[in-house]
Amino acid sequence: MRTWSMVHSPKERLAQRQLGERLALRSQWRLVACVSILRTAVTGVLPLAGAAAWWVTLACLLPGLLLYAIACLGLRMTNTANLPDCLRKLLGQAGAWVICLMVAAALVLDSLCSMTVLITFFTQGIGSAGQQWTLAAVAAGMLLFCLNREGLARGCYFLRWLMLALTGIVLLGLIGMGRVDHLAPWLGDGQPGIAAAIRAGIGMGWVFVLPLMEPPVQVRHMAAPAAPALLCVAAVGCINLALPHELLVTHAALADSVVQTVAYQVPAVRLAAICLWMLGLFLCLGSTASLGAKYVLAPTGRELVWLPGVIVVIAAALQATDIFALWQGLKAVAPWLLLPLTAGAVLSLLARWRRRA
Repeated sequence: MRTWSMVHSPKERLAQRQLGERLALRSQWRLVACVSILRTAVTGVLPLAGAAAWWVTLACLLPGLLLYAIACLGLRMTNTANLPDCLRKLLGQAGAWVICLMVAAALVLDSLCSMTVLITFFTQGIGSAGQQWTLAAVAAGMLLFCLNREGLARGCYFLRWLMLALTGIVLLGLIGMGRVDHLAPWLGDGQPGIAAAIRAGIGMGWVFVLPLMEPPVQVRHMAAPAAPALLCVAAVGCINLALPHELLVTHAALADSVVQTVAYQVPAVRLAAICLWMLGLFLCLGSTASLGAKYVLAPTGRELVWLPGVIVVIAAALQATDIFALWQGLKAVAPWLLLPLTAGAVLSLLARWRRRA
């Protein structure tokens, strides 16, 4: 009796490990993208746009998709695999530093938003016992044991099917409550509300830069943002189907805007939705802190292993301040995240064309 076994060369084993790491990173950035977009849509777009939130969310994602297309064009023109290498080739080492620091700053801001929404959801949403800063300290203490960069990405990879299953259950519950007339009025409360909703959500597409910071899983990046964008727009559409316009625009407070997405479900689906929000925000908080710390010194090839913990501790410490003022400040900065990234992409392409000329 003969037995056969595959023996891989060291080169093949290395390629398999690299592929596994890229798949894990892809799952991590997809989770960050979905949570970040839905968090902004639920807390910023829905209370202002109401029944029109589904198409306003899609409109707010278009600038980010355009930025992604411009960046992919830059990668193709320079024959590079990621944005830092692209900008290093176009603008020198300063270009790599600029893009890495901008993305790191956006990730740190996103981690502050996730921490604020998570703890406010605990305290003012589901009524957990404890104050904002004490629950933030507990969450930070738990995260300090989860901030290993490789381990966190692999955790996102292994939890992806569980989270997709929970998402399916929640969306089916929303569809079961749905009524077509909840999609009216198509323009919400009119032009002022739509304009305010677009201003609140226009920066949410910045997350589409994240897959370009690493080499692609496939040969080209292709349509990487398509799945997160479609899932988020579909989720907002299901919320619009389930909840009437009048209810959406009356819950402008942070906790109420999140709670209303789960409050009217049957108990089993409501439990699944609460678990999904908590798990998603927790993993997004850890992932953005870890990735933000990674990109701070990425051009040097070094990494400060303690920096993710510092980011999480700072996010937790800010929960001891005035939450309303903190959230208003974060909301004021978030719409501008896309502007410096877009400006950098356009200037890089102009520099490339000038060199060709």
